[in-house]
Amino acid sequence: MFACIYGQIVCKNRLRAAAEEAMLSKGVSLVDLAFTFSPLVEETTVGTVVLDVEGQELLFGSPLNGNEADIGWAQSMAAAIARYAAHQGLKINVGVARNPDAAIHAARSSKGITVIPPGKELTRLGDLSLKMLDYSLARIEKDRAEEIGETLALWGLRTFSDFAGLPVAGIAQRLGQEGLRLQKLAQGRSERHLILVQTPTGFEQSIELEHPVAELEPLSFILARLLNQLCASLSAQALAMNELRLRLKLENRTEHERTITLPVPMRNPRTLLRLLLLDIEAHPPPASITAVAIAAAPVKPRVLQNGLFIPLAPEPEKLELTLARLAKLVGANNIGSPGLLDTHRPDAFRMKRFNISPGHNKSSGNRQSPDYRGPRRGPIGMVANRQYVMGFRMFRPPWCAEIGITRGRPTRISARSASSSCIVRGKITCASGPWRSSGDWWRADVWARDEWDVAVSGSDGGQSEVLCRIYRDLSNDAWFLEGMYD
Repeated sequence: MFACIYGQIVCKNRLRAAAEEAMLSKGVSLVDLAFTFSPLVEETTVGTVVLDVEGQELLFGSPLNGNEADIGWAQSMAAAIARYAAHQGLKINVGVARNPDAAIHAARSSKGITVIPPGKELTRLGDLSLKMLDYSLARIEKDRAEEIGETLALWGLRTFSDFAGLPVAGIAQRLGQEGLRLQKLAQGRSERHLILVQTPTGFEQSIELEHPVAELEPLSFILARLLNQLCASLSAQALAMNELRLRLKLENRTEHERTITLPVPMRNPRTLLRLLLLDIEAHPPPASITAVAIAAAPVKPRVLQNGLFIPLAPEPEKLELTLARLAKLVGANNIGSPGLLDTHRPDAFRMKRFNISPGHNKSSGNRQSPDYRGPRRGPIGMVANRQYVMGFRMFRPPWCAEIGITRGRPTRISARSASSSCIVRGKITCASGPWRSSGDWWRADVWARDEWDVAVSGSDGGQSEVLCRIYRDLSNDAWFLEGMYD
């Protein structure tokens, strides 16, 4: 048995657009109403919902055996649906029949409640006009439906019973299989399966605590339980998560929310539990916890296929856990990948989330490669190519230096590290510069400096030379050793 709920939208003193918007909102309410009485629901059109009510006789009365007098349970069920809809402010028609299409036509054509016993479909629907026959239920396109409707009108057919009484052979010869499906639809004998509404799977777990929790150890048991259930739901749907949201209700009637963004889709409850605990330790809630809720953003799982001769890389889950532990030790702002800022200020950078992006290992040393940009100009006029590349080791903070100046050029240097016994001292044999740079004049931390690349002979008469970069801070005329070239 099937029941159809047809929503009537009464719109007085409203524009057509407002009526259509009301229809859409009512359609959503009808689906919710149908799910109250059955888990098998089809939303045929906006405002028309069909549900499978097989077995409802155990709740509403004796089984329906085909006698018109014995329709008590179906009538009681339809009345319960109507009462529930009226409680929600919905005006509906309810049709009950042996097949879903007969129930749809009954609900659309009659006001209130209509119950059709098995075998009585044509008796109840026979007087309906053929204009009410829903061609889409027979899977007929709109253009073809209009053509068939004009043909039936030319034949002088007006009602369902007129069309249902035609011989099957003649319908098949003139209208084909489409005509046969329409005739069964008019007779109320069509059979089909419902196209079920897929209920959204909720990937959220929550629990109300009997007593407030203030320590991390008992909270870890609660989080483990919720994560196991959440990951089991994801596995059942062949999904993973790329974001984990934690919401804690506190004893002082506030909420503490944290969001963990994962670099790759995961569904390992142990890894997720460690990440949550590390995050809670770094950002503890200000009061005891009375309720816990965990939600996941479901995505497709990561698909990875390694080559036979490619060495295995560390698992992303273990890498994320290691980064979380480091963030706990040194702070989240001190871990990640350095990224340059859009400024000319020296050594200006920010720490962003560490992410391995493939495709950045292209070789640029091949002269035939389009990425080859030729030799690079190094400090003091030297050329750096693939055979001789110079690196720069920057000191943070820069070393304070004493520079001897002769005719505006540095000639001697003496610099010492503040945290170690390293010393750079000697005669400057070659100097290139100065290169002046400045910026942020509108801010309090305005900067301006002259940079030099210098070659310093070895201290105590040594023969080796050290290539360094020094600069003079123009705001206070202080000299600094910024780093050394390797």
